[in-house]
Amino acid sequence: MLKKIIVKIFFELKIDILFERFTLLFEGLKEQRYKVKYDINFTFVNQGPGGFQISGDPNNFSMGEGSHIKSGTFIECSGGVSIGRYFHTGRGLTIFSTSHNWKNSSKIPYDEVTLVQPVVIGDFVWIGANVTILPGTTIGDGVIVAAGSVVRGNVPDCSVIAGNPATIIGHRNVEEFLYLLNNKCFF
Repeated sequence: MLKKIIVKIFFELKIDILFERFTLLFEGLKEQRYKVKYDINFTFVNQGPGGFQISGDPNNFSMGEGSHIKSGTFIECSGGVSIGRYFHTGRGLTIFSTSHNWKNSSKIPYDEVTLVQPVVIGDFVWIGANVTILPGTTIGDGVIVAAGSVVRGNVPDCSVIAGNPATIIGHRNVEEFLYLLNNKCFF
């Protein structure tokens, strides 16, 4: 009974809408703080609940001109994360730049050593929704990553990758890509 009364009051006061607006305001403030305090160049694009989180030392994170992140993004940048220009992603991106040392003979499942491996993402990369990028990954310029992929290792320029683990399923037309690049046809 009490729950129904509270729900009715909240409904009448439009508390859910107010909460959503405050959440957007706080995400905007967080975006501004990263831009000003850490000189990180990016735009946050809201696509529903989830916001974004940059974990670790933000001084180890950089993002190029024209790039954006979306709702549900988690970037762990202790090992360094560098994202190039005009990077586009769907919601739910996760990037890790550290992992645990499971190759040891002293403890299971892993010991207290943190393995630091930077992630580098090139220019004009498009990443679909719900992608995970693992420590030590380098993604070349013009790469397209399909939604739901788990990416590790080195991904050559202009590759199209998909899957878990992500593998090359195709390539962009390099001549067309270079033409668009040279003519500054950026989105």
